[in-house]
Amino acid sequence: MKSTRRVIGTLALVAALGSVAACGPEDTSGAGGTGGSAGAGAAAKPSAAQPSAKAPAGGASAGSAAPGGDCGQPPKPPAGHKMVEPVVPPSKGSMSAKDAQPACTPNGWTYHGKGEPKYYLFATGEVKAELATGSGSTKSVPVGELWMHAGDCMTNPSAVKAPYSCSGNIYDITVDGEGKIDSIKEVWHP
Repeated sequence: MKSTRRVIGTLALVAALGSVAACGPEDTSGAGGTGGSAGAGAAAKPSAAQPSAKAPAGGASAGSAAPGGDCGQPPKPPAGHKMVEPVVPPSKGSMSAKDAQPACTPNGWTYHGKGEPKYYLFATGEVKAELATGSGSTKSVPVGELWMHAGDCMTNPSAVKAPYSCSGNIYDITVDGEGKIDSIKEVWHP
């Protein structure tokens, strides 16, 4: 009888610890990852100075706790990074997007656009653009390809072909001294 209680108690403890770990911030290492928080990727995914898909988001307020779990502190993006969610497909040279804030889910931190959209212009010259190719990895692409991808994810997801996918419509951006986007990276969400 006592051994049965111990086994049941041990299983309950393991299950509880597993659910807490499932909501924790994702890996925020910058090795080509896509952090998971807002700003610097839902827990933004940093790559060099960029957050990873599971890295914290910048300027984010505390996310809501998932039922039965606690994600801990919301992710915070690296200095100069911001997580955004486009509201219409980006067009040549511009994008309207809402600031994305982290939210705790059973799969960890994810981002969602909040508030009024802001209008962004892309910097003239070369803009660094990256598309997610899975958890923690990205591929550099011409910015025009990123615009097309974002538009397809918003209007025709079946048009998106491997190795890409539509995974949340969240992008980690940095802006130059004039407030124009000079880098944009798709944040991968599970």
